Amino acid sequence: MHLLNVFRELPISLVLTFLALTSSALPVHSTQLTPANFRETVSVGLWFIEHFSPHCVHCQSFAPTWEKLIGETERNAPAVRLAQVNCALYGDFCSESGIKGYPTLTMYFNGAPIEKYKGNRHLDDLEIFIKRHVDSMAPEPQAIRSFNTEGEVVNLTPDTFTNHLSKGPMFVKFFAPWCGHCKKLAPVWKQLGRHMQNKLTIAQVNCDDHGGLCKLYGVQGYPMLLYLGTGGLRSEYNGSRKLHALKAFSEKASAEGLQAIKSSQLSELVAQNEVVYLLLHSATDKEIMDMVRRAAGPLLGSPVIFTSSDPNLLSQFSIPQTSTWALVAFKDHDIQTPSSIIHERISSEKKLTTWLLSHRLSTIVELNQDTFQQVMNAPQEPLVVIAAVTKEVTDKVKERFKEIGKKWRIRTSGSGTTHGRDIVFSWMDSERWSDWMKSMYGISKDASHDETLDEVHVIIADHKRLIYYDNDLSESRIKITSTATLFPAIEAAAAGKLRFKHSENFVERMARYLNTKMTAAETYIITYPFRTVVLVLLVIALIIWGLKKLVADDIPADRDPRAKADRID
Repeated sequence: MHLLNVFRELPISLVLTFLALTSSALPVHSTQLTPANFRETVSVGLWFIEHFSPHCVHCQSFAPTWEKLIGETERNAPAVRLAQVNCALYGDFCSESGIKGYPTLTMYFNGAPIEKYKGNRHLDDLEIFIKRHVDSMAPEPQAIRSFNTEGEVVNLTPDTFTNHLSKGPMFVKFFAPWCGHCKKLAPVWKQLGRHMQNKLTIAQVNCDDHGGLCKLYGVQGYPMLLYLGTGGLRSEYNGSRKLHALKAFSEKASAEGLQAIKSSQLSELVAQNEVVYLLLHSATDKEIMDMVRRAAGPLLGSPVIFTSSDPNLLSQFSIPQTSTWALVAFKDHDIQTPSSIIHERISSEKKLTTWLLSHRLSTIVELNQDTFQQVMNAPQEPLVVIAAVTKEVTDKVKERFKEIGKKWRIRTSGSGTTHGRDIVFSWMDSERWSDWMKSMYGISKDASHDETLDEVHVIIADHKRLIYYDNDLSESRIKITSTATLFPAIEAAAAGKLRFKHSENFVERMARYLNTKMTAAETYIITYPFRTVVLVLLVIALIIWGLKKLVADDIPADRDPRAKADRID
């Protein structure tokens, strides 16, 4: 009785504090929600909420099962998050939420309660309940559509072209029967058609018979290989015409744009691929998935975009909790330092496409006929460090560039860019491409037959402007053996502070300049025909006015017949 009297005399605030402390200690692993953060927290995605009281016997018995359920759900259904509301602390809030007994388990979706759990509290049954809701919120699978069901090359005409394109993407060969390269490609193209059966339409257009159609698609040489996709996607294939290369391109281009993975697979995928894109999102955010899928069209499946709804990955890469999605780029097998992350709302697919295209290149790459267009004519216009190599030094240069690439990423905090320019380190077979390297960068065969890294000929190319740099800041030849001189040279080139050389002579530059101006004028005339007519008429009027004034100034004024003649005496 004495102890009871002492307890009664304790301040009520102390009693409440004691209850709060004991309540908050149970359980230790579960997310605790309050009236202040409840609505904002559960406003996105699936949330399984337990309303409980720490003094409830049933809640105490259920606590170990709840802890196990948290772990199992994180592993098997990361799209669903679990949390608790302590009704001993927030009784009014629980009453407003319609809670009449403890524990009450409720599934919420985007902030609204969608179903109360009424079964027994066995772990297996709870997992089945959660899985059912995950499955119900998953996007409906699209009906599987088959293309190229016969495994044959389709001969297209102006009458059938649009109809075939409306059914799905196509890989089209524009050719002429008399073209030698076309004849050589013909059997390979047939093999490709058989290989891509039920996957992708392989077609061809005879430009001798259908010249207008070929002109419409900008065919200027034979054969021209064009991948045509949905939404007006058009991409010319400039890689190797060997079967294995064509098959690899077709497989990637026709593959599903997004591939779901488990978080445990990420390390292995980054280790296997030079560039990896990872879309982190809520399992129910279909909008961002559709947007990324459409924006990724120009990638043609390379690199692959993997997706995950595991919330642990968001925290691993320091994504703000306010972000409902994030797109992460990994390069050069480095999972620790992503090269770029975006997580704000994108206003248009075009901006997202630009981001995807600008981060698709790895830091180091071999320049050959398969990679040249993708690297040198990339939309982000990178500066490309090119080493001219022979077979004797190729492996040494490759290993050296791996070291340089790692140091460069550290120097640029993972982005690989400086002064707004992407930097790519590459090597090129100086024996196979000797004529081209001589004409573009002045690299002769003799200069490339060196067997030590210090003697390898290196230039920095700005292919968009057709200029290159072959000396560093000290006017010495660029070398890959010293990053102390190489990196400042790269940064100076990107900033426009390094002396450059032209890949073209004066006549070629002048011809290109005039061609650019004429093309710009042609574009202006086509775009603004009315303005052009007005300007032409104005110029003609000015010319006529000028001629009249010139002629008038040359004609002497008429003399007055009544005027006296000049005297000579």
